[in-house]
Parts: sequence; structure tokens; C-alpha cells
Amino acid sequence: MRRALIAVVSAVFTLCTAVSITFAQQKIEGTVVSTKLTACDMKPGTCEGTMVLEGKGAFAGEVTIKVPKGTQIKQGDGHLFLPGTKGRLVAITYVEDKGEKVAKSIEVKPAKP
Repeated sequence: MRRALIAVVSAVFTLCTAVSITFAQQKIEGTVVSTKLTACDMKPGTCEGTMVLEGKGAFAGEVTIKVPKGTQIKQGDGHLFLPGTKGRLVAITYVEDKGEKVAKSIEVKPAKP
């Protein structure tokens, strides 16, 4: 009986933790105004630095996003390096950490004709 109770409590705790992490992620879309590269191993996902977006909608104005090492920057089936995003429309999934917006994933959107 006790083991069953512990298993149920553990499952509920794990589920609640996963849900709270999922809700903590937010999305922003905008055009990259500038980038600053602080380190890069010249392989996809190894660059780190910051990017400044001209946000849209609720995020109108310039928004600075921290891009940690390990963040994939995807464009279709390929990848881009951080400096290659300048002037491009991007969609970023991020989390707030100590008052900073930290990118978890970056998708470069196709240019509109």
C-alpha cells in the first residue's frame, strides 16, 4: 500500500513539474536588428551571444535575447550561425532566467515577397 502511494505521489509531482516547465516557455517573433557573437566552434549549435529583435504585436520595440551554446538556429532543413540571422524574420522559443530572455530554439522564417 505504501509503495503504491509513493508511486502515485511521485507521478503527480513529475507531471506537475513537466507542466510548469512547459508553461514557462514563451514565443516571440520579429526581425533581427543586430547580433553579437561571444563564442563559436563553427558547428551548428555551438555559437553563443545575443541578438536584438524588432518585436511584433505584444512585443513591439527592441528586445534582447541571449543565445546560449547549444541553441539550434534552423532555417528549413538547414542551420544558420548567429550572425547569419541579421535582417531575417525569426520565431524564438525562450524562457525568462534572472530577468533575461534566453533562447531555447530559433527558427528563421521564409522571406515574404
